[in-house]
Amino acid sequence: MYLYPKEIVADTYLSRLGGFSEEFARNEIGINEKAIEVNTSLIPDETKVKIRFLDEREKPYFLRPMFTVVSIPTGRRACEYSRDGEVVLSAEHAEVLGNRVGKFMVLNSVESFRIDGDYSSMEKAVKSMREWIWKSESLRKRN
Repeated sequence: MYLYPKEIVADTYLSRLGGFSEEFARNEIGINEKAIEVNTSLIPDETKVKIRFLDEREKPYFLRPMFTVVSIPTGRRACEYSRDGEVVLSAEHAEVLGNRVGKFMVLNSVESFRIDGDYSSMEKAVKSMREWIWKSESLRKRN
């Protein structure tokens, strides 16, 4: 029924940029509410995503801004830009991204679902990696 967003890998979706609307804050993206319900596991007003345009060189993942997914109910003006589940950005982005309307983009919600702000396991992994590196360097010096 809705072409987009399409899940390409777990919690990662492909869509197109449908347009821009004054109805959203700078850090929000809108998607047709029915398309979210039918095609995704995204939770409106809760799920955070990082976006990038397909076939374009982008900033490294951790330097990209986070956007909150907002559903667009039928009848709102922004819904005309998301008929098939396309992404609608805030009008504040129109000047910079206006020439990319219709281009494919990737919505990555992995961090929102898998890490969800709890970086304790990552901290443990980095700490154990540092300890392992330190031990292996000490062993090399001894030999």
